Formats: sequence, structure tokens, C-alpha cells
Amino acid sequence: MNFIDSALWQVESNLRRQMSLETVAARSGVTPAYLTRAFALATGVSLMRYARARRLSEAARILALGVPDILSLALDTGYGSHEAFTRAFRDHFGVTPETVRDARTTANLELTEPITMDATLTPQLSDPLIEDRKPLLLAGLIRTFAVKDLGSIPSLWPQFDEIQDAITNTGPERRYFGASLSFSEEKGCEYMAALEVTDLASVPKEAQTTTVPAATYAIFTQPGHITLMRPTIMAIWQQWLPKSGYAAAEAPLIEYYPPAFDGATGNGGFEIWLPVTKG
Repeated sequence: MNFIDSALWQVESNLRRQMSLETVAARSGVTPAYLTRAFALATGVSLMRYARARRLSEAARILALGVPDILSLALDTGYGSHEAFTRAFRDHFGVTPETVRDARTTANLELTEPITMDATLTPQLSDPLIEDRKPLLLAGLIRTFAVKDLGSIPSLWPQFDEIQDAITNTGPERRYFGASLSFSEEKGCEYMAALEVTDLASVPKEAQTTTVPAATYAIFTQPGHITLMRPTIMAIWQQWLPKSGYAAAEAPLIEYYPPAFDGATGNGGFEIWLPVTKG
């Protein structure tokens, strides 16, 4: 069982109790920071928000059966009081537990169903190129996406297309990059759609800039369709990294789109650059 599946199993096995991120990570054999980032990249949701949503969804199903004692249910699902449970339930669903119990239905609630990781979607990885890279100068657009909205990251690229022609200091070859500049469960992913530039002083005012520091990268080539982006990242975190002798470094995760990539069709392949240090 890989650590993503382990975390999912722990969530589903402990819907009647609160579990800390540190506990789930320790039982999965990885650090909390590692699990937080990898889980969100693999599934598109925050681990702890997913766990809370699953726990409250199952509580809602029990309430719809007409359970008479809401306090007992609150305690059974890891909340210390009726008030704490009611507050969490109302914040999540917009109604009180009593409303669901009295209505005897969850039809109007947006319940969170269990995530099932489909191994058939996990591509096989070829051996990466381990390479030291110089600082990367990027110009483009930067947006922060909440963990629950990671699936919306591709929407930044059409916005970038509207300004990219104004970025002219790219050298003879226009090299396109996506960069996950930072990530946290609280703020989400700070993502950049960008072109590599020769300097940061000559970019148009509508473009934002950043310097990705020099780092050692494990560079994975994916010849398939762009929809393999998330499964490829998941495979890197779950399959390659734990056995590689390397550890993920605190630096941006990079997507590189080679000249063969066609933004209209999503064909042509791409690369994932994972910053690493020797473990």
C-alpha cells in the first residue's frame, strides 16, 4: 500500500474520531509536509479538509436516519460538545444537524464521497535525468489556487495567452513553463504560467516575474497527453521518490512544455522537474 492509499484508508477507518495530520503522516511513513503536498497534488483536495468533509458527510447520513441524541453522535465523531459539532456542521453544510435530522434526508446536502485511487491511471515512469540547473528567470502570470480549486490551474493558461505576445525578451526559442512556486494547506498553491526570459527588467508591465533558484532536479519526460499531468506527478511522488534515495527539496515543482507541445490539443508531451536533494 502506497502512502496516499494509506492516508485514505486511515481517513475511512477513523471517521468516528479526530486524527491529526502528524498521526496520519507518521502511520504512512512520511513527513506531514510531504504528505500534505503530495496528497493535494495527487487528489486535488487537502487531506485534512477531506477528512473533515468525510466525517461530517457520514454524520449527516446518520442524522438523516433520525438519530435522537445529537450529543452522542457529536462525541462519536470526535467533537467535544454539541456546540462544536453544530458549528462545524453548519459551517460545512449551511444547515444545523437538527435540520437534517428533522427532514430525514441528505438530498439537499453536498456530501463528500470516498476517494478511490485508480491504479490504472498511474503511468509507468522512465528513469529521470538528474541534473543541476541554473536559476530560471520567468515572466508570466501568478495566481494562488486554494487546495480545493487545484483542478482550476489550467484556467490560468488562456489568461497568460492574452499577454504572452508582449513578452519578447525570450531569446531565440520561446520556452514555456508552469511552476508551483509555493504550497501550503492554508493558502493553497501559488502557480505561475510563464515564459523563460533573458532578464527581468525588460518584461511588459502586465507580466509578473520570478526567479526560480538554482537546484538539482529529477527531470521526467512524459510523452503522453496533458491529462496525464496529475497521474504523472502522483507516480513520481508515490513510486519513484520513496525508492530513489532522494528527498524532495523545498523549491518550486516545474512543468516544461517543449516545442512539440500543442496547447490546442494537449498533445506533444511535457516534462516534470522535481527538485531533489540526496537522501
